[in-house]
Amino acid sequence: MTLIYPVTSNSILPAPLSPAYKSSIKRAPQKPLIPMRHTLSELTGPVYGHETVREHDNDLTIQHKGEPLGERIIVHGYVLDEDGRGVPNTLVELWQANACGRYIHVVDQHPAPLDPNFTGAGRTQSDDKGYYKFITIKPGAYPWGNHHNAWRPAHIHFSVFGHSFVSRLVTQMYFPGDPLFPFDPIFNSVTDEKARARDDLVLRSRQHQAGMGAVLPLRHRPARPQRDADGDQVVPESKGITPSQTVGPYFKYGLTPNGEYAWNDPFTNNLVTPDVTGDRIRVEGIVYDGDGKPVPDCMLEIWQADAQGRFSDPQDKRALPNTSFKRFGRCGTRGNGGYVFDTIKPGVVPDPDGKPQAPHIVLAVFARGMLLHLYTRIYFDGEAGNAADPVLALVPADRRATLIAKRKAGGANAIYSLDIHLQGDNETVFFDV
Repeated sequence: MTLIYPVTSNSILPAPLSPAYKSSIKRAPQKPLIPMRHTLSELTGPVYGHETVREHDNDLTIQHKGEPLGERIIVHGYVLDEDGRGVPNTLVELWQANACGRYIHVVDQHPAPLDPNFTGAGRTQSDDKGYYKFITIKPGAYPWGNHHNAWRPAHIHFSVFGHSFVSRLVTQMYFPGDPLFPFDPIFNSVTDEKARARDDLVLRSRQHQAGMGAVLPLRHRPARPQRDADGDQVVPESKGITPSQTVGPYFKYGLTPNGEYAWNDPFTNNLVTPDVTGDRIRVEGIVYDGDGKPVPDCMLEIWQADAQGRFSDPQDKRALPNTSFKRFGRCGTRGNGGYVFDTIKPGVVPDPDGKPQAPHIVLAVFARGMLLHLYTRIYFDGEAGNAADPVLALVPADRRATLIAKRKAGGANAIYSLDIHLQGDNETVFFDV
């Protein structure tokens, strides 16, 4: 099935800048996002990561020798598309605070006790109908420094993959009737009251004991029109999509543990394996905020074609993809804001009109203070195809350099450097996809 991703669906998403959420002030782009047509780079997406899901990864209450403290709950529901159809076999990741409102992340110094029997991270895969299920502990509220006497409502973080890179979702799920809702700028960044009240943002009670349910509509619809028994076209009303929320500052132990936390990595920053063909390269840089300060709590995800310019994905109908190359990587920035990916140089990918695009990597940026992740691209210095690339042509000439990684001298494998500026005179070009 060919899928489309209507831009109008994004109207429900929070604005990048929400002044009441103070961290967004220096991390929201100040320049307009540049609209672009979706190409195979955007319409395809990761088709792996599921092999890292172990048998009981969805039960956060049995990961240690003893039982965790707190109210045990079941969180379950469906991952759906915009027309209400289940999205099968998709990866759902979860992380949260313990019953006292404390994360195990080293940065969380809230004076509440850690629970030695609760890590607060889990993952699962939706079934053939899009159904998912977690067993966990109801998290506690906790104080934060946004404003005087600020407390975050109890919530659970979700990370969901759909059929493509542009249907990627990071959000937060809340509990009904929380008295902290009126005072929380992150929850209220979703300005549509009906969207906040739906069961894709606020967990709803289910019939069985301590069960909570969340439906997660992702962005996509079939490209071909549906027809009734008489052959007449039927256009179902869109069910809408789940609003995004910030990844927050404490994602590392759940999404990028990298050996520092007792949780296995579903993805890493090294895409190179012995059976992968192509020129090996390293892409590195530093992420900066609007004050020019490094961002130490940023997560970056990349998606790219193989060396032949192909994707191992049903949306790419061309033959001979390199199926041993996984194409997707993830890393968290270090304390100095630095990131690094080891991968191979991607090949040329056609645009919707068949015109060649210069070799590029699609990059998604997530961070505390960012209510909606940002999409950009990494191109490579010295590529002849850059001059005619149809996406680069959309970018004002004086800003194209923010997308082109510079090659460093020396080394057996090429090293490219590209810094990401969330704001400022050198603000990176971000795309409206």
